[in-house]
Amino acid sequence: MKTTARREGENIIITVPIEEAQCLRVALQPCMCKHTKSAGTAELRARFVKGIGMAMDNRKRRSPTVQAATTAQEAQA
Repeated sequence: MKTTARREGENIIITVPIEEAQCLRVALQPCMCKHTKSAGTAELRARFVKGIGMAMDNRKRRSPTVQAATTAQEAQA
């Protein structure tokens, strides 16, 4: 499988083979050099790294609909 990127409305969807996901996370880690960096790009890198990590996690995630229903049930209890 190859890395791809496509636009869906206002989003860009990037696919990365699972075998390359950890390498991408490492490559996106903050640079240790002392050059001036943009806080915005640092936040973007951090969110991207976190998202890749979450996507690599095999545990099931509840859908937003299920989460909302569960939250509503807990509030009533």
